[in-house]
Amino acid sequence: MLLKLLIICVISAISTGEKIRYDNFSLYKIHPQNEKHLKFLNELPKNGDDLHIWKLPTTIGDYASVVSSPEKKDSFEHSLRKRSINYEVMLENIQQAFDDQIMSRKRRDTRNQLFWTNYQTMEDIYEWFHYLAEQHSDIVTVIQAGQSFEGRNITGVKISRQSGRRAILVEGGQVGADWLSPTVVTYIVDQLVRGAEPEILEAAEEFEWHIFPILNPDGHEFSQNADRLWLKNRRPTVGNSIGVDITKNWNSHWGVRGVSFVATDSNYAGLGPFSEVETRAISNYLDSVAGNLAGLLSFRSFGQRLILPFAHTLSHMYNYNETVIIGRRAMGSLAGRYNTQYLVGNSLEVHDGATGSIADWVKHRFNSPLVATYLLRDTGTWGYTLPVNQVLPSCEETFDSVMALVREAKFVGVL
Repeated sequence: MLLKLLIICVISAISTGEKIRYDNFSLYKIHPQNEKHLKFLNELPKNGDDLHIWKLPTTIGDYASVVSSPEKKDSFEHSLRKRSINYEVMLENIQQAFDDQIMSRKRRDTRNQLFWTNYQTMEDIYEWFHYLAEQHSDIVTVIQAGQSFEGRNITGVKISRQSGRRAILVEGGQVGADWLSPTVVTYIVDQLVRGAEPEILEAAEEFEWHIFPILNPDGHEFSQNADRLWLKNRRPTVGNSIGVDITKNWNSHWGVRGVSFVATDSNYAGLGPFSEVETRAISNYLDSVAGNLAGLLSFRSFGQRLILPFAHTLSHMYNYNETVIIGRRAMGSLAGRYNTQYLVGNSLEVHDGATGSIADWVKHRFNSPLVATYLLRDTGTWGYTLPVNQVLPSCEETFDSVMALVREAKFVGVL
């Protein structure tokens, strides 16, 4: 019943131009201690229509990140206590955190510039890309991978200081509610274009960078304008359901693990690999540069992990052993600035084991030497409500690690 009411509220909000509010919704970080706890938590999507599942645990010692409505709060906490499952209430009112995210960018003139002390809108990003291309026409080109289901451009930039260089594709914004990764990705653009340090100039000269900050423009806009917790794209699917989780829609062991085939679920993987226009558009773009593709870096929040291919197995395939060394050294560089700690490994080892990711597909199809997925800040204290005072530090430390990835990959002979 509550799910039906929420759908009605979303439809009403769209028609009236109002946003869904999450006043007094609580954010929980939940810690399973045994297999029974794991089973209960991983069955929450089936049992709680008014719970928003941001992250589920795969192992004992991992954590779940769950948002509960105020109506569900007492019964949800009771169900945890009666099973002796430890939990923390990280936020009593996530709407206040969302309001703070929006307030930070009011009264700020963003024409011809971006700020990395707050979250950015797609309009601001795209306008800035065109400005960069005008001001740095010798190295920056605006590129289009295609359009979303609702007809929005999937826009990026190509940074090329010398022709014929190997390509690295950088992408973010596959999850609507994830406002951090597009901002981090635009920071990478800014540094590669305007950074003057020798290591930055070298990376910008040795590789051709193809950078798309928002692969899911419809979901991103919907999270900005209607429902801050929206995760999927916006294509109608089954019945009254809308959206597919495009992080799980790529053609590498699609649907094997960590996904749902129920259209109303937030991790619904679609009818098949590349069922979504957004994933098809980017896959076609990657095919167009495949002969020169040295790497792919995918960015998402949250979890503080560097995920290496592949998610379907614990076996270390392709050049995993070299890449994990590179990744650990790079995450050491990331920690050097603010002591932010990342785990490094394949998804089954350090994350959720969900298959069908863009990184796994790129590794399988092209065997590019440097392929990884960043799960950015944090580890469940804030999740998608990450305060704006952590945005710039996230950008800075992540760029440090990207330069370290390139440096270490060259050092061990991977690049």
